Amino acid sequence: MIPSRILSRRHFLIAAASSAAVVALGRHSELHKRGYAKVVPAAEDLRLTLLRSAIRAPSPHNAQPWIVELTGGNGMRLFVDRSRLLPFTDPSARQIHIGQGCFLELLEIAARSSGYRAEITYFPEGEYANGTIDGRPVAAITLHADQASMPDALFAEIPRRVSIKIPYRQDRILSPADAKALKAASHSECIQWRMIQDKSLLQSLAGICKEAMAIEVSSRDRNRETAQWFRFSDHELADKRDGIGLAQSGVHGVRKWLAEALLLNRDRAADPHGFFTRGAITLAGEQAATASAFALLIGGANTRMEQLLTGRAYARVHLTATRLGLAMQPLSQLLEEYAEMAGARQRMREILDVPKGQTMQMLFRLGYAKPTPLSPRREVRSLLRQTVAS
Repeated sequence: MIPSRILSRRHFLIAAASSAAVVALGRHSELHKRGYAKVVPAAEDLRLTLLRSAIRAPSPHNAQPWIVELTGGNGMRLFVDRSRLLPFTDPSARQIHIGQGCFLELLEIAARSSGYRAEITYFPEGEYANGTIDGRPVAAITLHADQASMPDALFAEIPRRVSIKIPYRQDRILSPADAKALKAASHSECIQWRMIQDKSLLQSLAGICKEAMAIEVSSRDRNRETAQWFRFSDHELADKRDGIGLAQSGVHGVRKWLAEALLLNRDRAADPHGFFTRGAITLAGEQAATASAFALLIGGANTRMEQLLTGRAYARVHLTATRLGLAMQPLSQLLEEYAEMAGARQRMREILDVPKGQTMQMLFRLGYAKPTPLSPRREVRSLLRQTVAS
């Protein structure tokens, strides 16, 4: 087991969380000024502490598709949880692997802020092909105590980061300084950054985003899959600790009560012509139309490695947006890889002049809005393939 002398306690827990996270959040303004969270002692295996930060990573539908195997005294291996795939909306598991990259980025940020260096080896048993998952690990991580390790300024944003799905304010635009900071955060060896702020392009993209949602919800199978991860009550959200609830979608008050009590259930949500799907199309249009900017992460060959690196870049961009006070939300429908979406995806490629042979990996909108409630996370031990030795 790893010595516990310099563990960090800056990890997020949801509503029933421990007092350590509450204290950390209460000290946010001080940490924000310093740019990082101070390392403090804690009596726990370092790996569990770091995983409490890593599990805050974004993932499609908040499915949290991660399995961690603890190895040796200071090692871990990361696997895709194949029970949490999305075969109808993410048939190639491209988005799932982007989520793996997000997990690794937050883990490394947390390690540096705890005085450790995370040595990450991608696909230690070989990289499997895009479109397949065969049970081999995505990454092996070894932690090394390193007094020269510099805390990461983005660590303090991990408990605050949230995908904000409500319409954004229309009275503010992104500053050039913020746009520059986001681009710098996206830096990766194989991922290109593109920001779209031209009004005519924003309008065109907004229309295609709404069309893409209409395409997604036209299939009962896709709707049933999405409904599997939608939590129709606060009780269900607290019980499952994954997926997306009404409050996270910006539904509050009387509307939320009516939806929970009278309108929503999984059978109705699967109906391509029902209330749930009509509402999804309307909301998608409002979301896209109120973006101050869109941003795109573009890769090349669309390998599993590229998908991991996309996720790492995306995680840093989102944490940077949080630090800047920006709202951010991924818009994944247009990039989904089933036949019905091909036409809309091609029009987007043409509008943005993305060359053939390059892969549009992530599309997201940016702007300003009040934060919505954080999405829940499962207990860290539920990720573990084996428990920590006592």
